[in-house]
Amino acid sequence: MKTNALLHAQLEKVSPAVKREMDWSRAIIDKIDLLLKQKGMTQKDLARKVGCNETQITRWTKGFPNYTLSSLAKLSEALGEPLIEI
Repeated sequence: MKTNALLHAQLEKVSPAVKREMDWSRAIIDKIDLLLKQKGMTQKDLARKVGCNETQITRWTKGFPNYTLSSLAKLSEALGEPLIEI
């Protein structure tokens, strides 16, 4: 597919640190999606628990969001499980 070839070509130009950031973002998004499914929650439910609007949840679960520690803590509390561990 042409788009994949273009994406892969662009990824080759990205620094290892940016690639790692993208991997971490993708892993967090995957974990949020998994926890929502396991708990039978919607993004709207999560938005209510976090205290934000559904648009913000969509931003955090699509693409490559720039999470803050505060947003990760709020999401973790709302989902009842840590999204990251150190």
